Amino acid sequence: MAAGTGSSPKGVFINCPFTADYRPLMDAMVFTVLACGFRPRSALEAGNSGDVRVDKIMRIIQESSYSVHDLSAVELDAINSLPRFNMPFELGLAIGLKKGAQSRHSFLVLERDRFTSQRCLSDIAGQDLQAHGGSAVNVIRSVRNWLLTESRRKSIPGPKLVIAAYESFQLALPEICDSAGLDIDELPFVERVGLAKTWLKQAA
Repeated sequence: MAAGTGSSPKGVFINCPFTADYRPLMDAMVFTVLACGFRPRSALEAGNSGDVRVDKIMRIIQESSYSVHDLSAVELDAINSLPRFNMPFELGLAIGLKKGAQSRHSFLVLERDRFTSQRCLSDIAGQDLQAHGGSAVNVIRSVRNWLLTESRRKSIPGPKLVIAAYESFQLALPEICDSAGLDIDELPFVERVGLAKTWLKQAA
């Protein structure tokens, strides 16, 4: 059942860093969401310059029944010596929507090391955060188990199957990109989703 008015029962908003060093974990999240039968959503899916970013993010969260928020990017930026506040800000938007019209919205909060977020964001105390330690396998387990628990779907594959499928897809991806004339390091979000979705359909 949808979490709120106009929301999709399959939509999962992914709130995480878009940096190159984080990409393996984001790819793992996207693949897991697809493998479990859901639709990954992101601010990266639309490139309309006339769309105010915060409005776009709120709209996508409102259109989704679930959201994943990774607060692991707490280190100071190497260029500006400043932390990145986008992830906790977007988590705040989801919490605000949950307290309002979208009361059935469900979200998962991740961090790299346990209790790190509580030390720099004390208001998060009381939330059940899960630490992934920078491991794609741990991200897959956390996201898969959470989706199973929250959706109560019986069709979601076991974590070992999802992990094995993800590793096979990662091995196949360079050749897939070469055949299609794509740069594996420059794939837009929608193309990454599309490639993973096609591979999963063919592998079924």
